Amino acid sequence: MVGFWAPVRAQTCPDSLVGQVRGLVAGGEGVPLAGATVVVRETKKGTNTNATGRFGLAGLCPGTYTLDVRYQGYTPLVRTVQLPGPALPALMLTPSSVDLDEIHVTEHRSEAQQLLQVQDQLTGAALEATRGQSLGESLKNITGLYSIQTGPTLSKPVIHGLYSNRIITLNNGIRQEDQQWGSEHAPQIDPFVARRITVIKGAASIRYGSDAIGGVILVEPDAMPTRPGLRGDLTLAGATNGRMGVVSGTLEGAFSKRLSGLSWRVQGTLKQSGYARAPGYFLENTSYREGSYAGDLHYDGKKWGIELYISRFTANVGLFTGAQVGSLADLYAALARPQPLRQPGFSYALNRPYQDLAHTLVKLRAYWEHARLGTFTTTLAQQHNRRDEFDFLSFSRIATPELSLQLSTTTADLVWEQRPRTTAGGGRWLNSAGLNGIGQANIRQYLFLIPNYETYGLGAFTIQRYAKNQWVAEVGLRYDYRWLRAYFLDEPTNRVTAQTHQWRNTNASAGVAWQVRSDLLLTANLSTAWRAPNVSDLYSNGLHQSAVAYERGNPNLKPEQAYNGNLAVAYARNQFRAELGVYNNLITNYIYLRPDSLPIVRQRGAFPAYSYTQLDAVFRGLDITLSYTFKNRLSLTSKTSLLSASEAKTGRYLVLIPPNRTDNSVRYTLGTWKKATDVYLSVSGLYVARQTQSPAVSQRLESGQLIFTGDFSPPPPAYFLVNAELGFALPVAGHPWRVVLTGTNLANTDYRDYLNRFRYFADEPGRTISLRIRVPIGGGRVAP
Repeated sequence: MVGFWAPVRAQTCPDSLVGQVRGLVAGGEGVPLAGATVVVRETKKGTNTNATGRFGLAGLCPGTYTLDVRYQGYTPLVRTVQLPGPALPALMLTPSSVDLDEIHVTEHRSEAQQLLQVQDQLTGAALEATRGQSLGESLKNITGLYSIQTGPTLSKPVIHGLYSNRIITLNNGIRQEDQQWGSEHAPQIDPFVARRITVIKGAASIRYGSDAIGGVILVEPDAMPTRPGLRGDLTLAGATNGRMGVVSGTLEGAFSKRLSGLSWRVQGTLKQSGYARAPGYFLENTSYREGSYAGDLHYDGKKWGIELYISRFTANVGLFTGAQVGSLADLYAALARPQPLRQPGFSYALNRPYQDLAHTLVKLRAYWEHARLGTFTTTLAQQHNRRDEFDFLSFSRIATPELSLQLSTTTADLVWEQRPRTTAGGGRWLNSAGLNGIGQANIRQYLFLIPNYETYGLGAFTIQRYAKNQWVAEVGLRYDYRWLRAYFLDEPTNRVTAQTHQWRNTNASAGVAWQVRSDLLLTANLSTAWRAPNVSDLYSNGLHQSAVAYERGNPNLKPEQAYNGNLAVAYARNQFRAELGVYNNLITNYIYLRPDSLPIVRQRGAFPAYSYTQLDAVFRGLDITLSYTFKNRLSLTSKTSLLSASEAKTGRYLVLIPPNRTDNSVRYTLGTWKKATDVYLSVSGLYVARQTQSPAVSQRLESGQLIFTGDFSPPPPAYFLVNAELGFALPVAGHPWRVVLTGTNLANTDYRDYLNRFRYFADEPGRTISLRIRVPIGGGRVAP
């Protein structure tokens, strides 16, 4: 961000004179640098180089411009260019110890950088290598992030041990609102819409609202095009395990002449996979199908702009039939059995039980700039989420689902950002404030799990930021009001009753960043956050079909209150880079699903039972990233996440807390080989420890009834996975085709993951070979 997040707007000049700057950024020995930053000082507009080190900056009028080029581990480069003028030669950077961005140089990259909180990004080649995976699986590459799963098909992000309604996901700037309270309720977002995924680690309620106790995930698209013409890309992906196939495409363009400032983009994805294969057997009915599309229309004028965005995501997700049992004896046998009883061959069939999901989003955003007052941005959004859950066998023998939930959400946001003010002493102030409103209504059909309900919320915040020399300080304050009413039908009398809840809360945050020297940056943040109980916490009472569990709510639950502290140290000198993050999160009235001692038996069969309860919990952890680059293009990277969570008063451990893990990789960058460019090969080893910090698990037999304590099965053993990746760009018809070949679990190790709810019944998927090819269309997109 330049000049404290100054909005970036296109220049205006006759269409015939509009030009662009294109070039290549390279490092030692001419190796292209992917993800380097190139910023035009005069227009405050920037971009990142793509996988081949190339960049493009369009919409520039004739004149002289100054380019600032930066890349971690290299000395910043300043280059003057003239438009129109000769072709720009390669911009060569030299290694240096000065590779941490000075905190008073703020390039406009992401909304998340408006906050002094620990965060990480998935972008460029790293994001490209995850194409075809779900959002939860993609983010596991970031230190401190995990994934909680329900079988091989459903995955949702976990930040520092927290998940579900404690994490806010922003899809193109809109708070994603779907049925996210279940462990098997994966975010209904197509990751292909993102050109950057940013994760804020730690409480971020001040800016993004209540519920952000664990953090925030921002799924951000690429900047809209400004140069007239048609361009885009097509991505093809496939995987051996499940015989998955994915096709995703993007087209975009900008208008000229009288429609200058108007741009558009359309995107769509289709995905299908069959039965996943564990080492030695297929996992029956783990097929899934996804489809999504999105359209974006922008107008950016001199002082105002408007955007209309529409997206729809649909999915049919099969659920592993090996987790479906018919009696207590079958459940006990399934828990004890090393492999599922049924082991069919491969199939794309998708039968009961399964989920049928759909999510629609319509967004309207407008901004207005004033020379003295600053920038006002208002955003209105409407979302509709449908979740149908089909049981293993319909009670009525008809095609209707056993559970159907329809969630409608309206959100409204108004944000004001003051223009930066410079003080007499040389410091800079920036003030921002905003209002957030939300209204929801949920209607259920068929079997009861949660009641019909409606909820409303209103929040107001202010954030003050001051920067001077090597220091940046930030404070924030927020007030929230939440209202919830649940409706119950007494079927014998046909009488409707209601239960109403109201909550109010005020939270604050304070952060500071200190650039100790050019190679050392310290960041500290203290913040509070809260989460009101949702309707599932309070009133669940029934069989959760897709989770294969019976869940009971607790109407007496109190709001969660979090007190979060983060300290981050970033050091980089020569070829060595280190990042260390320490956090402590105290959550009073922490709400979680506790395994009950007795499974429950219903007409449908026998199921593990869980009850919502609460206690005071402490989450403490450490994230470490180390990397060293040798002069021969060889680099070593180590990512380690350590986490401990327990009850604050007694020290007793909690269930479903991620185990410690370390991921170590070696990467060799070949650069250019024959016609291929940006050639690299990496090999990694992922070690996940056994979760020893979990409740003791035991079972005993009383009157023929098996009584469980702590959980229904102890944590599985530790495991080690070998993975590899090969990537390169190949010029075809004048455009670089990006190819990534990935192998996961290459040793075909049989293992079970503690965070998988189906670990009681089956192993994780075995060896998988994935191929991804990205093909530019037309002029091609600038960023990968």
